[in-house]
Amino acid sequence: MCLISVIIVNWNGINLLRDCLDAVLSQDFSDFEVILVDNGSSDGSPELVQKNYPTVCLLRLEENRGFTGGNLAGLDQARGSFIALLNNDTRPEKRWLGALYRGMVNDNKIGISASKIIIDGTDMIDSVGDIFTTAFTGTKLGSLSCHRDFSTRMFVHGACAAAALYRREMMDEIGFLDDDFFFNHEDTDFNLRAWLSGWKCIYVPEAVVYHKVSASLGTLNDNSVYYFSRNNVWVWIKNVPSGCMFRYLHQRLIYELSSFAFFCFMKGKWVPYLRGKFDSMKKIPIMLNKRKAIQKNVKLSNYEIAAGLMPIAKYLKQRLKNIE
Repeated sequence: MCLISVIIVNWNGINLLRDCLDAVLSQDFSDFEVILVDNGSSDGSPELVQKNYPTVCLLRLEENRGFTGGNLAGLDQARGSFIALLNNDTRPEKRWLGALYRGMVNDNKIGISASKIIIDGTDMIDSVGDIFTTAFTGTKLGSLSCHRDFSTRMFVHGACAAAALYRREMMDEIGFLDDDFFFNHEDTDFNLRAWLSGWKCIYVPEAVVYHKVSASLGTLNDNSVYYFSRNNVWVWIKNVPSGCMFRYLHQRLIYELSSFAFFCFMKGKWVPYLRGKFDSMKKIPIMLNKRKAIQKNVKLSNYEIAAGLMPIAKYLKQRLKNIE
């Protein structure tokens, strides 16, 4: 047994792995194991790990099961009471893992610790955690702000799964990543389930990670647009309580129209975006079935939910500023 299991999912990331694994294995926290899940890579990644990192538990999958499937396979092998997820395109500072653990260990209702994720090579934030909007979409807190502006611990709605720590007790209660998602919005779905169930997430500024943003998948490629378009529908259908759905339906429609305009008119991603929406409809009966169990576990009142949401107008204003 060990206290923490660190799961890293890799797919053809041989150029990223040395930086990531060297940093993880240099942590000043000792009671942890590292599980590298390889999603059927063809670039020699598993051979590199096997040869150079004998203390890493290598789990080789025959096919690419995505971020969700890879982490679920890793969880099956994990022995820790806490589960850390770490992207293969990250480089954590040596205090990272210990800081995340100390941030949550003294409060049994904290189920998630969020890292200070900095865009590698810059002084700008990628994420210090997630917050939900009135359209029930997740958005990164602190994105593109100076990292020095976020030096205080605070409670947030959720963590970016590129670098986060989770309490296994929470996962036993609410489940883990949804394998239907494959990639994109899987952590939004998980964060929303945890928050609605009454679990807390704390941002730990001492837990610093440098992220080569989108290095492993590219920026705004057709696959990422497709999964974004498809999966954000499922997040809404699965998780949002009925009262909040009706109250904020108009704001959800504003968000959907804005997304359509951005991806289709501004970026020309008509085919993957519309294919994602079409495919999301195919599994609505499955998502509604999952919804039944999730809604039974909601502990926050509609008033408590509403009090923590970011207005969609503020969200869209921020997005527009970042685009400019």
